[in-house]
Amino acid sequence: MIFKQTTYHLLKINFIFFAVFCFISCGKKPVLSPPAPPQIEKPVQLEGKVIGYENNPKGDIDKLILAQGNQRFEIHFPPHLARHIIDIAKVNAWIYIKASPKKRDYELVTISSIDGKYFFDTKKILPPIPSPGKEIRIRGVVSDFVRNHESEIIGFVLDKKTVMLNPDESRTLVPLLKKAKYLEVNALERDVKDGIVNTFQFPPVVMTEIKIDSIVYKIR
Repeated sequence: MIFKQTTYHLLKINFIFFAVFCFISCGKKPVLSPPAPPQIEKPVQLEGKVIGYENNPKGDIDKLILAQGNQRFEIHFPPHLARHIIDIAKVNAWIYIKASPKKRDYELVTISSIDGKYFFDTKKILPPIPSPGKEIRIRGVVSDFVRNHESEIIGFVLDKKTVMLNPDESRTLVPLLKKAKYLEVNALERDVKDGIVNTFQFPPVVMTEIKIDSIVYKIR
């Protein structure tokens, strides 16, 4: 009888310890292994002929197209470096490039001429300090509309300046601009010394106010 009671008490104690252990274990969050660090693609060496350049929506050149046999490589770079890159990589020139692979294209690291005489490292020149630009005032009538690759109107030409329009401004103002007889625009023009090469016929400006005939519109 004593043996049975002792065994019973021992079993009861063991069961209590087991229940407490399960409760504590279930309450704890599982230990997760740290996430694997992102894989960093190493720069690759490319060699080929420059067949052209492409620009961003503002008209600033920011991409070089390199041909290597039947392959085409898109090499992206910050717009403020365009002037330095074009000096080395003129269209039809054969060049060497070091670039980091991205999802759809490559990011330029260095570029050099085939004979090694000219070399440029993108890290040597920092981006220019952002500036609102120089205030200008232009007048006249719309001489042309500027479109992107999708034939969407992204600006208009006024007094030998390309006045840029964002999508909302384009939807609101273009119908009015097509009927306007006279315009006055207050705008900001970028400094031409920042290294950017623009593909528009006339330099781009960002308007802050526009007067269409007799109505003034403030641009935020």
